[in-house]
Amino acid sequence: MNQTKKVYQNVKGTRNFYPEDWAFQQWLSQQWLSVGRLFGFQEYESSMLEPIELYLEKSSVEIVKEQTFSLQDRSGETLVLRPELTPSLAKMVAAKENELSFPVRWQSYGRFWRYEKPQKGRGREFFQWNIDCLGVDSPESDAEMISIACYALKNLNLTPNEVQIKVNNRFDLENLLIKKLSIDSKQVKTILRAIDKIDKLSPTEFNTWLLELGLNNNQINILLETLKTTSPDFSERLTQVLNLIPNDIKDYVQIDLKIVRGFEYYTGLVFEAWANTSELKRSIFGGGRYDNLTQQVGGQKVIPGVGFAIGDMPIFELLNITNKLPLLNPNSSQILIATFSSELYNYSNDLANFLRSKNINCLLNNDPSLKLSNQFKFANRNNIKYVVVIGPDEIKQNTIMLKNMTSGEQKLVDRNELINIVSML
Repeated sequence: MNQTKKVYQNVKGTRNFYPEDWAFQQWLSQQWLSVGRLFGFQEYESSMLEPIELYLEKSSVEIVKEQTFSLQDRSGETLVLRPELTPSLAKMVAAKENELSFPVRWQSYGRFWRYEKPQKGRGREFFQWNIDCLGVDSPESDAEMISIACYALKNLNLTPNEVQIKVNNRFDLENLLIKKLSIDSKQVKTILRAIDKIDKLSPTEFNTWLLELGLNNNQINILLETLKTTSPDFSERLTQVLNLIPNDIKDYVQIDLKIVRGFEYYTGLVFEAWANTSELKRSIFGGGRYDNLTQQVGGQKVIPGVGFAIGDMPIFELLNITNKLPLLNPNSSQILIATFSSELYNYSNDLANFLRSKNINCLLNNDPSLKLSNQFKFANRNNIKYVVVIGPDEIKQNTIMLKNMTSGEQKLVDRNELINIVSML
């Protein structure tokens, strides 16, 4: 009796990466990390598992309580798969705060997990570039971080018409609202949580929420009018920051007082990049200044920090929509060394070893019974540019037949000429 075999599906919200998909990840990580290197940032990595306490009171309440993948170890401790990196970074810096040379300028590209509803441009498992500078509290440091974000977009050929980086100063906004609305600091923090959700709510829903938080209609009108401000005049620090942005990327940046970010640890500058295309209008990444976080995770010193993080999935969607996805070849080699016959395999194997000794990547056919025609088809299907064949005639003449699969041209070459041609790949 035949039994139907079970077909295993991906865990909801996770992805498999076939070679062509992984080629994009490799390309994207290098696009972003190369920008960080231009600014002198070093690369690091942290633990994938963290104690849940690291995020309590330091991250968004929604992320900790609703979006973490949690588990218990054998001792009963609750652990989470990291949903973000900033608390882990702060923990690492706090652990060696007396040994590190500040400012610390670190970047990382790695995997993260959030238990949220999978949708286009958002999954439960994703890759993210994190870049942070700790040890400096200055407008110059804030401006540099915004500039890095702009150049990261520019490096992907995304224009200011397609993406805008919306900036605000959370600290100065808090003081402005306390003064204008005649409320205390505790109440303003609850209002900031509402403002963080404003783009997901209708005007009626937002007003109702504000009424529930204790604001009257007059205060709500003042708040809504304040949030329309497009000038940085309310914040001397933000004015200084914007004046330091290089001219060639200024068009990416605009003021938006509705940007407050959901994480509790932000203390000053906050910013988000928003896609502005007909098919995609949403926040695609964000960041800001956090000046108290290392002390919250066990540090003895106040170490100011500023940084941001970009996930791979919304960027992929944006590049796809704007027709800016790169054409990538997942093959590490553009040379296939074919096997003429089983008897002549050693000649092909010898050539492959010779090329590899010269640090030239090559793919050797390891099925000598495969017909030459099928080997050429394999090269075509895999976008391999050159095929090398050593048959009886080539052995007699001490030559190699080299075929360009793109142009169809083929010619006889010796080893030195072959190296000159393929080393240009």
